Amino acid sequence: MENEQIEYTVEYQDTYGVLYFENVKAFNLSDAKMKIRQRFPDVFIRAVTTVPNSNGDDQQ
Repeated sequence: MENEQIEYTVEYQDTYGVLYFENVKAFNLSDAKMKIRQRFPDVFIRAVTTVPNSNGDDQQ
């Protein structure tokens, strides 16, 4: 199995209650959370979801 990075959307909240969404490429869910926490150590991570692959968008 390849160690391919997947695109994740991370939803996080700052100490003022403002919500942010950011797409990051990571090897797994924990790696995606870590990438956000490295830049913003005081945020509360609310959700991490995978971004759907665009290969299936051509359905008719």
